[in-house]
Amino acid sequence: SVGIPTAWSMARSGLSVLVVDKLASPGQGSNKAAIGGIRATHSEPAKIRISLRSREIASTWQETYGDDIEWTTGGYSFVAYRQCEADVLKGLLEGQKEQGLNIDWRDGPELLDEIPSLHADGLLGGTFSPSDGHCSPLLFDHAMYEQAVRAGAEFRFSETVTNIELQDGRVCGVATDRARYKTTIVINAAGAWAAEIGRLIGQQHPVIPDSHEAGITEPVALFLKPMVVDIRPTERAANCYFFQLATGQIAFALSPRPIIEGFDCHETS
Repeated sequence: SVGIPTAWSMARSGLSVLVVDKLASPGQGSNKAAIGGIRATHSEPAKIRISLRSREIASTWQETYGDDIEWTTGGYSFVAYRQCEADVLKGLLEGQKEQGLNIDWRDGPELLDEIPSLHADGLLGGTFSPSDGHCSPLLFDHAMYEQAVRAGAEFRFSETVTNIELQDGRVCGVATDRARYKTTIVINAAGAWAAEIGRLIGQQHPVIPDSHEAGITEPVALFLKPMVVDIRPTERAANCYFFQLATGQIAFALSPRPIIEGFDCHETS
């Protein structure tokens, strides 16, 4: 989710905020397709720093605002069953720690103590970041939307931006299928659809969405706390990842190989 967190943050800062959304209600874009992992375990310094702040907000949300977003501090583990993946993961640790990430390598037996349900055969070990976690994207998005409204942000749903007006090379307004708004600042918070908005002012933003495969089970007794990521590629997948929701369901997903570009969300099972 991009638009609602941006609106919430700006409104809290005292800015006048208007969000124009072509969809009918909050969280109807990419947000409802997310499985809920919130991690600071990345390789790029900027992503680590941003994600540390995101994780802090999510993990303290109920304490701060009273909304239960089903936050669970279960950790993240990137596992290795081959030496090549182990070398890659170990090679990232120094840079990750320099950015403030609480993460370490755990050998196979030690990692099995943390995650007993892992397949033990051939497990070399993995990285484990205990402060990462997960929540309900739907609950979190709605809670943040309500807080943004309380902070003064205004939302216009079922309204499509048709043009971003310029004067002397600078923004002077936004036209929609319903109204025109005078403004000197526009934030492109369309996420996967950002390229469409960029084209309104002649910009070619390199934003290309791709579809992942995912599934979810019926609720079962809780047994799996961390999000587990296996980066071994197969013929049809670049990686796979899974975790257990606070409500008991197992969510599992993979990144198709080759990438499936576009917005197709049809079920393929």
